[in-house]
Amino acid sequence: MRNCLLSLGIALAAIVALPPSSQAQTVATTPAKKAATNGAVPDLSGDWNSGAGASWNPSDRGGMHLEDGTPYQPWALAKLKSERPGFGANATFENTTDPNINSCDPEGLPRIFFVPAKFRFVQTPEVVFILFEYGPTWIPVWLDRKHSDDPDPTWWGESIGQYENGDTLVVDTVGFNDKTWLDQVGRPHSDKLHLIQRFKRVDKTHLQLDITFDDPGAYTKPWTGQKIFTLSDAGFARYLWVCSISANKDFDEKVEKPTVPSAGPR
Repeated sequence: MRNCLLSLGIALAAIVALPPSSQAQTVATTPAKKAATNGAVPDLSGDWNSGAGASWNPSDRGGMHLEDGTPYQPWALAKLKSERPGFGANATFENTTDPNINSCDPEGLPRIFFVPAKFRFVQTPEVVFILFEYGPTWIPVWLDRKHSDDPDPTWWGESIGQYENGDTLVVDTVGFNDKTWLDQVGRPHSDKLHLIQRFKRVDKTHLQLDITFDDPGAYTKPWTGQKIFTLSDAGFARYLWVCSISANKDFDEKVEKPTVPSAGPR
């Protein structure tokens, strides 16, 4: 397993290192790929900063109003109100229910776009890789495939994509488990979640992400969210972000408990 992971890391690094012209020469263009690209490939290059924010709901950027018009099913709203995240109306780092903090579970999609770290696209004719500084994590978005008939539920789901109107990458993702949050305030979802993410470079230094959430297991109808990212000139960090349960506990004992006043039993 160690050798497989090492080989995979070397292969991905080689892809990142190739110039665009070399990447284009590595995969033959098929009719399926031509249909996926729709004749024009937008330039999504650069390192994009996630920036501040806690919630996908446009009326609730700070996560302070949980009943904000999001079309929750009753169980989903009750679960949201029971969570103790690090952001929003019920913010606390003491006795939190955040699965990422407690168990180092993956952030998942689309919550990872709220992590204050950078991400970048590596565009090839066959697949677009989204590389995240935090994790480190990467997601393949296949341009020449359809979804599996019955994808196994996973943390990141199964993503396929296409270019639209020559300026937008559309990412269609299904096959999630139900263990992650949609955002930093703890909005839940079911394993029926279907995400449509549209990435568009609106100018030289800004990238817009429009998301449609379709989850009949947790919400009464589809709903949307939006986030704007800013181009960074700092590049990726030279160190790797690693989530460690032992490191989280050490931080809790040395930093959080001495500085965060106790709210008493909850």
